[in-house]
Parts: sequence; structure tokens; C-alpha cells
Amino acid sequence: MNMRILTKRNALITLVLVIVIAIAAFSARRPRAANNQFFTAAVETGPLRNVVNATGVVQTLVTVQVGSQVSGQVEELYADFNSVVKRGQLLAKLDPRNVQAQVENAEASVAAARARVRSGEADQKTQVANLLSAKANLEAARVTRDNTATLFQRASELNKSGVASRNDYDNAKANADSSVAKYEQAQAAVAQVEAQSNASVAQLEQVKAQLQQSEADMARAKLNLEYCSIYSPVDGVVISRSVDVGQTIAASMQSPTLFTIANDLTRMQVNANIDEADIGNISDQADVRFTVDAYPNEGFRGHISEIRLNPQTVQNVVTYSVILSIDNPDMKLKPGMTANIIITVAQRGNVLKVPNAALRYTPAGMRREDFMGDRLPVPDEAAETEETPAAGRKAATAAPRLAPGQKWDPDQKIKFAAPKRVVQRPGVVFALDEQMKPVGKKVLLGITDGSATEVVSGEIKSGDNVIIGDGSQTQTTQTQGGTPPGFFGGLGRGGGGRGGRGN
Repeated sequence: MNMRILTKRNALITLVLVIVIAIAAFSARRPRAANNQFFTAAVETGPLRNVVNATGVVQTLVTVQVGSQVSGQVEELYADFNSVVKRGQLLAKLDPRNVQAQVENAEASVAAARARVRSGEADQKTQVANLLSAKANLEAARVTRDNTATLFQRASELNKSGVASRNDYDNAKANADSSVAKYEQAQAAVAQVEAQSNASVAQLEQVKAQLQQSEADMARAKLNLEYCSIYSPVDGVVISRSVDVGQTIAASMQSPTLFTIANDLTRMQVNANIDEADIGNISDQADVRFTVDAYPNEGFRGHISEIRLNPQTVQNVVTYSVILSIDNPDMKLKPGMTANIIITVAQRGNVLKVPNAALRYTPAGMRREDFMGDRLPVPDEAAETEETPAAGRKAATAAPRLAPGQKWDPDQKIKFAAPKRVVQRPGVVFALDEQMKPVGKKVLLGITDGSATEVVSGEIKSGDNVIIGDGSQTQTTQTQGGTPPGFFGGLGRGGGGRGGRGN
């Protein structure tokens, strides 16, 4: 009985072990089966473009805001929206009565200052005459002093010899002393007149300065009177009018804007913000095309005229302003339109291209660098090639015309050298051999458009299938786009661009 129970127990244990082993074997086989499921894509031949996508705003080359430097009520308007105006043309008039009163007041101040100048000049002439008279009196006093001094000396000698009386001596001495006092009085009179003359000279200079100040105030008042008539500073088209007849404007710390004038609507520009990762590929040789929402089915051409050095940082993203010059003969493009820009920095007509997903894929248990080996033969061992010009590329346009008052020299602006060479780099893709196992293929890569990369040379040809993923990867990983890896797994951002490049 006990032996039968032990036999049944052993049989049950054995059955359980068999079931566990079977389940473990089945579980072990499922991942291998999944791992052996590879996803492939064909290597194709066709055109390839490396482009930079951006947005910008259509602007006029010169936009002038016409304001008023004086306060007043708008009396007359001579221009409206879309009016074509010429430089020096009258646009508006302000009520001039208040400013005219200021001019008349300034003119009266000038007249009073001129009268004071004439009075000062007459007083100065009087002081000159007084000075001459005082000097003449001084000379007469000197002569009298010298004569009385001689008579006194003689009287003194005669008195000592007993010839002259004491009374004659005393009279001679009194006359001599009186003459000396009168001479000193005449000297003081001359000094006083000289001081008065100097004072009259200073007073004359002061009234002359007051006259200059009054004349300057009058000139300012007359200029303000001229400012009541507002003229166009440039040739152009009025794109904005901010006032109407009867409206009062106040010019205090900031001049109010009355009109906005676009200089030339047939030649415009687009201010595009280019990411710092793409700015190194931008030059005036790039082919530029853009569309606007108003004409979604019509393309426009542009030319890169300037790359400004002022960086703009928004949420840790650094961009640079790139100015596109555009011709607008039909005036379809209007200021403020949003331009969707495509800048072609490199283009190939008919090349072998491989999906970027194949350049990122590495089978489990393998290392990409193990398949690199020696680099593929490249001319001059420089791994560089001349960039093919973008199709339809236009020659550099003439320098933009400067508006009145713009005196800088466009030829003195800094010029950036065009990126003429594209660096080639080695890479590895994986294909299936006859036993359906992945094997590495060396390739030499060129430009990329973000989803496919040019194959300059290598161990693959058109029609070959390359692995882009396997069953162990999620669908997101298998289909994720982006820049292909380069040497030992990473190209960085320079190959296909980030966030804005595509076919």
C-alpha cells in the first residue's frame, strides 16, 4: 500500500517537473523568435536636399514713422491710407495760431533787445567822450600843478634871499598845494570815467547776448511754426494713418506718430530667425524659397542679403536674424505677412540614399565599431567633397538702395564666407545574409535631409534591403526619425538638422 502511494507521488512530481520545463522552454523560444523578426527597408536612388525650414515676417526695407514735434489740433490732412507720397510732400497741417503768437512774442523780445543794444552802444560812446574830457582835465591840472610848483620854488628862493615877502611865499605855496590836489582830483575823475566806460562795455556785451538769445528764441518759434506743416521725409506709400481732422495731439516726452510710410513696396525683405544649429550652413549662395498664407499655391524667391550678429535667446534657444531680400513687382506681398521659408543649403540630383533609421540600428549583441575596420577609400584622404549648388540658385542681387539720411557704406559690412565643402563620414548599416543573420556593411555618407542620407560609396547598392529595426524594439523606436549616427554611432546635429528640416 505504501509503495503504491510513493509511486503515485513520484509520478505526480515527475509530471509537474515536465510541465515546468515545457513552459520554460516555450517562454525561452518566444523572445528568440521575436528577436529574429527583422524590419527592413530598400536602398533607393533619387534626389536629396538638405534644407533649413524657418518662418519670418515680410517687412519693407525702410519704414518711417512720421510724427509731430509740436502740440496742436489737426487742421488739414493731405494723405490717407495707401496714398503714394513724395519726399517733401505736405501730409498734414496743425492749427498754427498758438505757435504764431509765440513767434510774435519772440519777435517783440528781439526788438526790445535790439533797442537795448542801441542804448548800450550810445552810452558807451558817451563814456568814451567823458573819458576824453577827463583826460583833458587831467592834462590841464598837470600843467597848472607844474606851473605853480615852479612859482613856489622861485618864491621860496626869493624869500630866503629876503627879496620877496613872506606873504608872497605863502600864496605861492598855497597855489602849488591846490594845484597838486586838483591834479589828483583829475586823476580820480579819469579812473572813474574809465570804470564807467568798462561797465558800459560789459553792459553792451550783456544786451548783445540777450539779443542773441532772443533771436534764437525767435528762430525756434519760427521753426515750431514750420513744424505745424508736416512733410513726408521719403518717397513711399502711407500704410498707416493714426489721426483725423480735429484731433488734438500732444508732443511732450515722445513724438506722437501721425503716419507710417513704407519706402518702397516693390523691394521688400523678410526677417527670418534661424537656429544656431543651422546658421553655419547659411550663406548668400543658398537657394531661398518661401510661401505666404495669402497665396498658398504660389512660391516666391528670395536672396540672403545679411546675417546679423545679434543673438536672440528665447527659452534657452539661440537664434540669429537672417535678412532675405525679395522683389515684389506685383506688390502681392504686403508688410506683416508670415513667410514659411525653405532654404536649400545642399542638393543632389540622383544619388544612392539609405534611411536614417538603418544608420541608427545596431543588432543586439553587436557593436557598430567592430564593423568599421579600415575607412573606405576617399580621394585625398580628406573625406570632403565640393557641395553641389542648389538648383535655381540666383546670383547675388545689387546692394539695397539707401533711404535719405542713411550714410553708411554697405560695402563696409562684414561678409561671411560660404560653406563650400561638405564633410563625408563613414558609417555602418546592417543587412541580412543568406542565413537571415545581420551583417554589417560599411558606407561613406554625404548629406542628409533628416529622413535619408546620401551614400557616396560603400558595400550596398540600389535595391538592397537594410535593417531598420527588429521585433525587440517598440514601434516608436522603429519609426523614429532624426539625424543618422556617424562615426561610432553619433553625428550630432550637423547632419540633418533638428526640428525643421525635411524633404
